[in-house]
Amino acid sequence: MAAEAAHIVDRPVAAAILRAALELGYTPLQARIIAGRLSDVDLANLPELLNLQLSGLTPPDLLPDIDIASECIVSAIKQGSPILLISDFDADGASAHAVLKFAFRDYFGVPEARIHSYIGHRLRDGYGVTESLTDRILAEAPRPALIITADQGSTDHERIARLRDHGFTVIVTDHHGVPADGPPTAAMACVNPVREDSAFPDPYIAGVHVAWLLCCAVRRRLIQDGDLPASAPKLGGLLDLVALGTMADCVDLARSTNNKAIIARGLAIMNAPVARPAWQALYVATNCRGPITAATLAFSFAPVINARGRLDSALGSVDLLMSDSVPVAEGLALHFVEHNTERKAVQSNMLQRSAKQAAQQVRDGAAAITIFDPEGHAGVHGICAARLAESFGRPVAYFSPKAEGQHITASLRTVHGFHVRDALAEIAGRYPDDFVAWGGHAGAGGVTLKRDGLQRFAEAWASIAAAALRDQRAGPEIVTDGPLEVAPSFAVVEELAALEPFGRQWEPPVFRSHGRIEQVRPVGDGRHLKLVVKMDATDYDAIWFGAVENGVCPVGVGQTVLMAYELDVNTFRDTTTLQLRIRHVALVSEGGCTQ
Repeated sequence: MAAEAAHIVDRPVAAAILRAALELGYTPLQARIIAGRLSDVDLANLPELLNLQLSGLTPPDLLPDIDIASECIVSAIKQGSPILLISDFDADGASAHAVLKFAFRDYFGVPEARIHSYIGHRLRDGYGVTESLTDRILAEAPRPALIITADQGSTDHERIARLRDHGFTVIVTDHHGVPADGPPTAAMACVNPVREDSAFPDPYIAGVHVAWLLCCAVRRRLIQDGDLPASAPKLGGLLDLVALGTMADCVDLARSTNNKAIIARGLAIMNAPVARPAWQALYVATNCRGPITAATLAFSFAPVINARGRLDSALGSVDLLMSDSVPVAEGLALHFVEHNTERKAVQSNMLQRSAKQAAQQVRDGAAAITIFDPEGHAGVHGICAARLAESFGRPVAYFSPKAEGQHITASLRTVHGFHVRDALAEIAGRYPDDFVAWGGHAGAGGVTLKRDGLQRFAEAWASIAAAALRDQRAGPEIVTDGPLEVAPSFAVVEELAALEPFGRQWEPPVFRSHGRIEQVRPVGDGRHLKLVVKMDATDYDAIWFGAVENGVCPVGVGQTVLMAYELDVNTFRDTTTLQLRIRHVALVSEGGCTQ
């Protein structure tokens, strides 16, 4: 897809972090991996950043408005008020919705009939507390009532004011950026760790984590007021849901003092002998093998949960996560896998169309890419933007028309060194009349524009990127941890596994090496390759997913290549073998290609 060949580059290693990691007892290889993902400015917090114990989690006390929010919720619980939950339609939002509903129903004793669930439809409503979602709530929800948002609401003052004026009290829980003029004043509370006045030390947590922390504060308040016994169950049993949302939302795992510990604990719950029916169902539906890992969440479970919200109502995702019946969960999971298959077909068509636009913009010297796809599906914008950003090494905004025809909507993804929300804020400041809605954070965002604002947006998007990235080489890169200085082995796999869970900014180790292609054959649907690669006189099995594009095999027997790879294990028919997972190959010598 890329208009330029990807370059294999090595991560810089932070010398002070390397020394400190060795002093903490990490092996030289582990210390090198750690020092490639942190910088010397992280030195003071290094032990906390590497801690996977729940005792190191940041308590909710420092979140802004947490006392106001918990007091308001406790009052609503005691008074028997209806409680409305409103969440985003992605996996983070669905997980947060499930956490809140589980907590209120199973931990705080709120009858399920008093809990009302609302999730905006991605295509009909769009992101956030939109006008159409607000209209629906005003038309059918009981009032007066308490509304709690999850993973959204920080930029929705006008709609929240409408709800307030019609008898609703609104508490916002969110982790997205807050407007320059502050959080929505119409809300009773805005619990968001990225607020300018926030004292919470970890701005990288996901929306589901914020919702969970709020529930922890409510539990404590109920105990203080004598409405729950001191022995009331803690909310740690919900951390599997928090782990899913955290991995799915691609939040920073490197500089967060909480995220890796949350995921590690969540995975332990998922892999317990008696796991939540949702995990059992998703495990079977996605053909998983071995233990559930962070990669399982990111690449198997989360896409299936997200697919539901991309193509249909995300309330079904909450139903799956909250199901107490394995057969029911299995039926839902299989249905969502079908949605995910449909999503993949839509995505493939969109990428084929948009890659031509992107390639032309790159040839024209654009520092950032703006796609307008008249046939695009808004539910797949984000995935396509991410794939294009990876393939072309530039920030991407992917637009399509909204159904009502007057506006266009986009998802935005970025590359290292370019902050999406800051760019959106600057463009909105230049052309406020073009913007209908926008929001996001460093790595991703969304925007709805008036149709005639597209060209102004594209020019500003490219110019801001050109300034921000002027000192970086443009184009796709494959970042590695350099050569592996010992032979690949199960022992090395185990040594690296001690640094899990891996995820965004704390990526799994990737090494580079020269090798010779000894065998190559297509597997699966023909797009994947099974290889034997000789490195240092030893043959290694390897797998390269998605290697074949347009029927063209990129390598052949006898070729010498420079490759980037991960160490992996493959279990098949109860036999576990070591294999290399190829990430990228660059030819060193020409040779024939065989399939």
